[in-house]
Amino acid sequence: MTFHEFGKENEKVLLMIHGACMSWRNFKENIRLLRKDFHVIAVAVPGHDLLEFDEFTSIENVAKRIENKLLEMDLSDIDVIYGFSMGGGIAIRLLAYNKVHAKNVILDGGITPKNYGKTFAKAKLWADVTFKKLEKKSRGLMSLIFPDDEYDEKQVDLMHGIIRCMSVSSIKRLYSSMDSFHMPDEFPLMDTYFEYWYGSGEKQFREADIKYIKEHIPNVRFRQIPDMEHGQYVMGYPKYFARQIRKLV
Repeated sequence: MTFHEFGKENEKVLLMIHGACMSWRNFKENIRLLRKDFHVIAVAVPGHDLLEFDEFTSIENVAKRIENKLLEMDLSDIDVIYGFSMGGGIAIRLLAYNKVHAKNVILDGGITPKNYGKTFAKAKLWADVTFKKLEKKSRGLMSLIFPDDEYDEKQVDLMHGIIRCMSVSSIKRLYSSMDSFHMPDEFPLMDTYFEYWYGSGEKQFREADIKYIKEHIPNVRFRQIPDMEHGQYVMGYPKYFARQIRKLV
């Protein structure tokens, strides 16, 4: 796991955690804009790190490793944590350990634990892993999820590059953990401003996550982004994204 740091001379810290089968480089244009104002730390999540061969283990383990690394850097108070999709799940697990705190948190289509039955969970895991195995061999299949008329081709190429390099064992653990990672029954009380973002085009797929957040984390502001699909805002509109981050602080 690698921390890619930019704008280290700045006092305010922005921690960015990418989604499953993505690269920290998918945030590259956002980082270019925000490094002027923030010490940006972009995490290359284990299993997705091209600089360091490191298998993905679990959401809980990755969150604990991020916590340990931040504490080693004497960064226990973060100004903004941004977690996209799986990165949102890692963010809430990190905060639930209650050793690293944040003033502001954005969960962009962030995942939450699911209570699937064993049979359904097993079938879903098989389907997820099988599709990713096919994606490893075919860039064209990714257009089913990230259509060329909605997502930048270079962004999708980055994601395909990560999938090609991921081991099947990492993919299995990744998709198993994303559905079943453990969270405490009660989220720690903290003075943190939370926003949960989701594109209008993905709303139906985020209903369970939105329900979980409403039930477990108080005072979250929900923001629906019009005419957007999953990840389209952060990857396709970096200037607007940077403006929203700056508004928080």
